[in-house]
Amino acid sequence: MGAKSWQEIAAAKRVAILDSIPREYIIPDLPTPEQQRDVTGTFVHKYLNPREIEITETDAVGIVAKTATGEWTAVEVTKAFIHRASIAHQLTNCLHETAFPAALEAAAALDLHFSQTKKPLGPLHGLPVSLKDQFHVKGLETSMGYVGWLGTFEGRAPPHPDYPANTTESVMVGELRRLGAVIYVKTAVPHTLMCGETVNNIIGYTLSPTNRLLSSGGSSGGEGALIALKGSPCGFGTDIGGSIRIPAAFNGIYGIRPSAGRLPYEGMANSMDGQNSVLSVVGPLAGSVAGLRMLVKAILSTSPWDEDPMVVEIPWREEKEKAVAGKEKLVFGVIRDDGVVGVTPPIKRAINIAVEKLKAAGHEVSKKHHKTPLILCP
Repeated sequence: MGAKSWQEIAAAKRVAILDSIPREYIIPDLPTPEQQRDVTGTFVHKYLNPREIEITETDAVGIVAKTATGEWTAVEVTKAFIHRASIAHQLTNCLHETAFPAALEAAAALDLHFSQTKKPLGPLHGLPVSLKDQFHVKGLETSMGYVGWLGTFEGRAPPHPDYPANTTESVMVGELRRLGAVIYVKTAVPHTLMCGETVNNIIGYTLSPTNRLLSSGGSSGGEGALIALKGSPCGFGTDIGGSIRIPAAFNGIYGIRPSAGRLPYEGMANSMDGQNSVLSVVGPLAGSVAGLRMLVKAILSTSPWDEDPMVVEIPWREEKEKAVAGKEKLVFGVIRDDGVVGVTPPIKRAINIAVEKLKAAGHEVSKKHHKTPLILCP
């Protein structure tokens, strides 16, 4: 038999993703995007039981408040999000990898730790966390949307002497595990990651939960769709020119692109190792601003600069946070274009809405201009 075509390899991966979903979580009569455009809000509640709804409708901070006191177990929280993530994938095509058995095993270990010590393992104890398919996680493939990377380590056929397939983990993944987080899925990306929407030749398009005839944004579009459907309380993506911010905006959730060197990036998959220009950074996405704060503060509590030399040795600074929180009026700078190319009407409208809301809240908005426009090559 000859080598499989890329179409056959991609089709087999799509089947494998669906096969990893427990049979009882498969939706028998899945509505088409034309039949049901908006699947946010209470639409998915008919597929869940009341306890699962209660858990998955709670934000990341609220979940940790329950698991850290033993009110909720890590296992029941993980099971609830596995169910809702399975539904989210069927509706929006948002997953590349699942680690459900391993996640339940990790959650059980966290529950055992709590039963023995009466203390949480860390500040993210029992919190399910989703990851963009750029993070290496033991036991899972990392394709970054490339069909050619399936069954390999970043395109190199295993076994590779330095990086055995599926046994390497990104630094951030190890930090999350030590903090008590439960890794259970990896989410969809466009191949190369260099796109403002999420589509690849493995799974096709990832759809917006608000309107499944539209895109979920990119390149962390799987994260955006999954968190918007509350199939994950929070997760991590990466960003150079908007890959966290675009999905956050498209899906009505929260995301932040930290400064370069703020969070660990060591051990991430990449198409351009050694060709750094504008640095890609790791950043969180969540259903609440408080969730973003909790995630970043937790990661910085591990002294990540000890694991990744590119991380600047700056801890979470409570005094800086309090200084800003104590101000009644903030000043925001707004750049409406780059001095050469204007923005489209929908973008202009979105900027105007944001500006008016900031002003209505009593803040000052200052319009900024580029002193030197972009120089275009002839």
